[in-house]
Amino acid sequence: MITAYVRADDRLTAVPLEPGAPLPAGTIWLDVLRPAEVEREQISAQLGVDLPTREDMSEIEASSRLYLEGEAAFLTTPVISRGDSGHPDLGLLTFVLTRGCIITVRHTEPLWLAIFATRAMRHPGLVTGPIDVLLGLLEAVVDRAADVLELVGGRLDGISRQIFAAANRQQAGETPAARSARRRAGARRARKRGSDALKSAITAIGWAGDLTQKVRDSLAGLERLGVFVVTVAGTRLDKDQKVRLKTITRDIHSLVEHAAFQAHQTGFLLDATLGVINIEQTNIIKIFSVAAVAFLPPTLVASIYGMNFAHMPELDQSWGYPLALVLMVLSAILPLLYFRRRGWL
Repeated sequence: MITAYVRADDRLTAVPLEPGAPLPAGTIWLDVLRPAEVEREQISAQLGVDLPTREDMSEIEASSRLYLEGEAAFLTTPVISRGDSGHPDLGLLTFVLTRGCIITVRHTEPLWLAIFATRAMRHPGLVTGPIDVLLGLLEAVVDRAADVLELVGGRLDGISRQIFAAANRQQAGETPAARSARRRAGARRARKRGSDALKSAITAIGWAGDLTQKVRDSLAGLERLGVFVVTVAGTRLDKDQKVRLKTITRDIHSLVEHAAFQAHQTGFLLDATLGVINIEQTNIIKIFSVAAVAFLPPTLVASIYGMNFAHMPELDQSWGYPLALVLMVLSAILPLLYFRRRGWL
C-alpha cells in the first residue's frame, strides 16, 4: 500500500495511490507499507530508485543498511512497534531520501508513525520538505523509545519492590509469640504466595530485559543513521534543521546510556530473584537436614538395644523399655533445643 503526502496551498494531505497511478504533484513523502512487486516497479519507474526488499532490509552489516545509490540515500534502522503491549515487536524502517521527496518502506505498523502523519497534516508548518519529514520521524522514533524505557523503568521498580518485600514483612511491634502464631497460621499460604510472586517476577524480568534489548538495538541503528545523515545530507540542512538533528543525536546518546543502566538493573534483579529462590530451597533442605540429625540419636539408642548380645542387663529389668523410650525422646529433643538456641531453626 502506497500513501502519498502532498503539500499544496500550505496544506499537507494524504492521497492513497492505486497501482499504476501517477505520482501527485507536490508529493514530499511516500509511505510504502508492505510493498508488492508491482508497487516497487511503479516507484522505480516514477522516481528512478529501486526499493529494498524485506530480505535486503534485514541485512545487519552497516554497508547494507546505510548506503548511496546515485543521489538517493538509503537509511535502514530497527524501530519499536507495539511497545506498550505484552508482545513488543522490533521492525525495520527504511528511509529513501531523494532530492524531491522521502520514501519510507516498512513491513510493520508502529503507532507513532501514524500519530506523526496525523499531526503533520493538522499542522502543515511542521513539514515543508523531505528533510523535515525525516527529522520529524526520527524525533517520533526517539520519543517512542524514551516512552518505552520509562515504561520498563516503572515495571522494574515494581519488580524490585515485589522481590524485596519479604525483607519488610516483620512488624516492628509484634511480639515473638504473636509472630510465631502468625507464621504457623499462614505459613502454607505465605509459601504459596511467595512462590507465585517469584515466578511472576522472573516472567516480568524476562519481558523487561527483552524490551530493553530491542530498544537498545533500535537506538544503535538510530545512532549510526544520524551520523550518516550528517555525512550525506549535511549541505542540504538549514540552520534550524542542523540544530534539530544535533538535538536528536544528543537525545539518542542519553537514551543509549539509560538503556544500558536498565539492562544492568534487569540483570541485577534477575540475580536477586534467583538468590531468593536459592535461599528458599536452602531453607527446605535445612528442614530435612535438621530432621535427619534429630532422628540420628534415637536411631543410635534403638540400634544399641536391638543388638543380640547374651548379656545386656537392661533387657531383663522392668524399667529397661521405659528407659530406652526416655533416652530416645531426650536424644531427639536436646539437639532441637540446641539448634533453636543457636538460631538455626
